[in-house]
Amino acid sequence: MAEKDLSGGARAMAVRNSVSLGVFLAVAASSRVPLTIVELAGRGITADAAGTRWVLEVGKPHLDGFTLADKLISLGELEDQLVELWQAYTRGGVDTAAFEAGLAEIVEAKEGWCSGSVGPEEASSGHLRRVPGPSADW
Repeated sequence: MAEKDLSGGARAMAVRNSVSLGVFLAVAASSRVPLTIVELAGRGITADAAGTRWVLEVGKPHLDGFTLADKLISLGELEDQLVELWQAYTRGGVDTAAFEAGLAEIVEAKEGWCSGSVGPEEASSGHLRRVPGPSADW
């Protein structure tokens, strides 16, 4: 991602590459949704940014690669659910009430995704395992 200088020497990301962010922005900009859904989309945007910060500031420096991969896979699953829900709504396959309920679940999950602390139990993966290669000494 490219960065550019802003006044005062602060750095800001010039490019955002997030499917979730794109969906949340589309939801918020839609004239079809009530304000309660726009509010959920705003919370989703905040959660998406917080997740990105968590990965950069906590996840990468403190988790082993396998544990971080597990967490990112779970985040990707939430993103898949969000995309599927939005597509179903825009195609008329989901009514507004069901869309709002589904969106609330996804947003709450994204908000909780990075809220946990990083302790010893989170520092190593319970799902992915290293497999020794042919020249491994273990």
